[in-house]
Amino acid sequence: MSTYVFGDIQGCYTELNLLLEQVHYDSTTDHLWFVGDLINRGPNNVEVLDLIIGLPNTVCVLGNHDLHFLAVALGQQREMRSDTIADLLASPNLADYIEYLRWQPLIHHVPSRDLVMVHAGLPPQLDINTCVSLAAEVESVLRSENYTDFLTAMYGNEPDTWDDSLKGMDRLRHITNFLTRIRYCTAKGKLELTHKADVQPEGFAPWFSFPRPDSVHVLFGHWAALEGRASTDFVTALDTGCVWGRELMAIRLEDRKFFTEPAQ
Repeated sequence: MSTYVFGDIQGCYTELNLLLEQVHYDSTTDHLWFVGDLINRGPNNVEVLDLIIGLPNTVCVLGNHDLHFLAVALGQQREMRSDTIADLLASPNLADYIEYLRWQPLIHHVPSRDLVMVHAGLPPQLDINTCVSLAAEVESVLRSENYTDFLTAMYGNEPDTWDDSLKGMDRLRHITNFLTRIRYCTAKGKLELTHKADVQPEGFAPWFSFPRPDSVHVLFGHWAALEGRASTDFVTALDTGCVWGRELMAIRLEDRKFFTEPAQ
């Protein structure tokens, strides 16, 4: 039995299939983890979701593109010019895709392995148990009758700093931002959400450049500009920009071996 963790798929169905063939995936014994952003920007979103939903022993965490799709599909947000989710929106299985995604977690923590999988990262000032607890607050709302209200209010960069006194949608928005959008921040966790490249804004640094208050190893995606490289040993970056013409990457947890499949 092996566990493979995949970087951002973003609708790259062909490359996902080829990578599964490359690792000799056995659906009867192997486990698959996905760091989020299963869909959008790529060409075959329906095929990706159909495949993953149909596979046993899978774990997916939600990424910002997955949440954006939910907001668009439920009429809480307009499509953006760069979106490629028309195939999902036109599918007769749209309701199934919505239900599947809104029941996925924002964070996957395995204490026995001291591992956590999250789409974008973790704020440096909050330990893993706190992060898991806060993620559960958002997950609870997504799975409730009020989930459309959250999808409307989740957009925006404020508040930019965690405070336990935050309430309502401000609280949920900030939690969602640090789990699904974080790249640069300060040691105290103030977020800078406008920079995407690998040149850091003044006064900020990559979230993983600061020491953590725990010993957890973080598997994450979201940041294609890193090209799978990070500067600290407690993280593994897995977004290698397949949708931008580079490659799709996965890691086998048992021996930490990497596998890559060039973009088609």
